[in-house]
Amino acid sequence: WPQASRSADDQSPPTKAHGAMLSASRCLRRATPGGASWAALRQFSDGATVRSTAASGSTVYESGRAVEEYLHFHYAPREHMLPYKFGPTEALDFPARMAAIAAAHSRSDRRSVAYDVGCAVGRGTFEMTKTFDKVVGVDFSHAFIAAAQRLQELGSVEFEATEQALVRTPLVAHLPEGANAARAEFRQGDACNLGDIGAVDCITAVNLLCRLPEPQAFLQKSIDCIRPGGILVLVSPFSWLEEYTPQVSAILGPFFELEARTDEAFLLREHARKFQWGVSDACVWRRK
Repeated sequence: WPQASRSADDQSPPTKAHGAMLSASRCLRRATPGGASWAALRQFSDGATVRSTAASGSTVYESGRAVEEYLHFHYAPREHMLPYKFGPTEALDFPARMAAIAAAHSRSDRRSVAYDVGCAVGRGTFEMTKTFDKVVGVDFSHAFIAAAQRLQELGSVEFEATEQALVRTPLVAHLPEGANAARAEFRQGDACNLGDIGAVDCITAVNLLCRLPEPQAFLQKSIDCIRPGGILVLVSPFSWLEEYTPQVSAILGPFFELEARTDEAFLLREHARKFQWGVSDACVWRRK
């Protein structure tokens, strides 16, 4: 396996800075709803060095900027995600589309427990509550989990989107229509060390696998925990060398059948004139 470079949905090992980051996420939980919460988090953790979430390192995903960009990525209206009459509209609503893939391939008798690993600020987790009785969202970022928990608690959360330079637009993230927030649970955790999660019916990992320092550990946990007939939904831009990609099939092949494979575009807005566009390889693996 390669030593993957870290960027989106980073799962890097903890650093000395994480104590301060955890304090920032606790500050977010205690703060009053809305913009004041995000102002507190940005003041505490968003330093001048965090200029883009395209940068590497787990500290990027504890910043107020990252929280706001991912709230926008997950919950912003389509017309604000891409405010032009042209552009890759098929790349919008990426977390919801990935949850829909899991729903479409889940069996009716395998919908008790699902894990959304690398859940970020939770859109996919909430969408999956429409299908599964319990959905656990896990992310390495304390700040992302705090934001998802806040949204679960309040039903809506205010944030700001950068238009250009210092021009910012206030927006509100809402729970997805039809989601059952009571079925969701959010945990800060390490995808390479999920612990005892018991038997599950579905695990989704969206734009996560090639960011892990130990992808084998995550794949082995999926093998061990997914019940026969359950599914593993692996969605990845495979930001490592192509020769390593077949190792996923080699590891999963004896235990899973590849049921579906599609190319899925995504679009993350940094500001009104700068976007991160990519195409992920989405695979649905059925446990034998």
